Amino acid sequence: MSETKAANLEGVRIEAPGFEEELAQRHGRLREDLEELGAEVLIATREASVTYLTGYTTRTWSNFSRPIVALLFADGSLEMLCADTEAQQIEARVPNVVVSGYGGLRAVEPGTPLPDGRFQFSPGAVEALDKLLRERGVSRIAVDGLGALHPPVSQLTDGLGDWPRELIDASTALWDRRLIKSDWEVDQLIRAARVLEVAFDLLPARLAPGLSERELHGLLGAACFEAGADEIGYTDVVVVGGGREIFGSPTDRVWNRGEVLYVDGGVIVNGYWADFCRQYTVGEPTAAQADAFAVVAEERERALSEFRVGMAAGELGALMGETAGIDPGSHQAGRFGHGIGLYMPEPPSLAPVDTTPLEPGIAFCLEPMLFRDGTHYVIEEEYVVGGEGLRPITEPAPQELIGIS
Repeated sequence: MSETKAANLEGVRIEAPGFEEELAQRHGRLREDLEELGAEVLIATREASVTYLTGYTTRTWSNFSRPIVALLFADGSLEMLCADTEAQQIEARVPNVVVSGYGGLRAVEPGTPLPDGRFQFSPGAVEALDKLLRERGVSRIAVDGLGALHPPVSQLTDGLGDWPRELIDASTALWDRRLIKSDWEVDQLIRAARVLEVAFDLLPARLAPGLSERELHGLLGAACFEAGADEIGYTDVVVVGGGREIFGSPTDRVWNRGEVLYVDGGVIVNGYWADFCRQYTVGEPTAAQADAFAVVAEERERALSEFRVGMAAGELGALMGETAGIDPGSHQAGRFGHGIGLYMPEPPSLAPVDTTPLEPGIAFCLEPMLFRDGTHYVIEEEYVVGGEGLRPITEPAPQELIGIS
């Protein structure tokens, strides 16, 4: 990078202590996977995987017009492809990376698998990727998300030219690595959790009956950014009751006395998520509401007291379902928690179908819940599995509904 560019970008490389060592360790483990797969390069195109390989975060992911590609080669070298307009940022922020840019819009040729538009940056990205791989002389290419059904993932490798190469799926290898969080990653999760906790500390003084879900959602978003979030990932603000589900808000529904307000926050700090909720009532909760929430607190207590290192994720979920007297696989529950890291949700799921052993390094949201008298009640906290049991990432959640005067 030129001295002028370096001077212009002074201070943009914000990274947590130990980041470069963390990245080197990740690359070492992934190179072992490449050797086992017999592949010469690992290609990642989806956001969390690119961040895992590079540490790079960007708001470019909020749209799909300009692909970003990370390539880790078996010799340990790291390269990235991006639009010319982002190359400078990547050079400044990602250690030991070679960056190649691609240019402007191209007309999409008939038959090109780009159904979302007639003009795209993607053809230029495919051309740059094809050129790079040919120059590096690779023939066996491991691709994260190759042929994925869901969620949608860029399949730029589908557009590679006609030359001798074999594509193999690297999704399992990469997810196996991402499943076990390093101490450095746990520190990032704690940092994100503290931001969301501050946001929830700010919120009660701002909530008031008579406000709509949209207005309440705006208060949550403002509190998250005020607390220090880099991004707001997932948020949900719902006036629950009357059989109303907890997804699909916000709407113009107004929060009134006697109703429970469900507020679920998700923030991203340095690429890592925090995800947990709080529930509120106007004034003191009714006896029925308090009793229902007490059941959720009992689920939480049982899960924490009976947790064993190595137990199946589904077994932990079943304990909570049994305590609440509900089927863990029912649509009201779905699951009693999920993994968390560079994305939300990540594996595993605390649901009967998931037999993943909860081993040291796995981080997850514990999410006991109850659906009673048409109302959802939830407590959500984050934990990481340690050598002898669970270590909290978040501070303990309130064990009672929060009354707003």
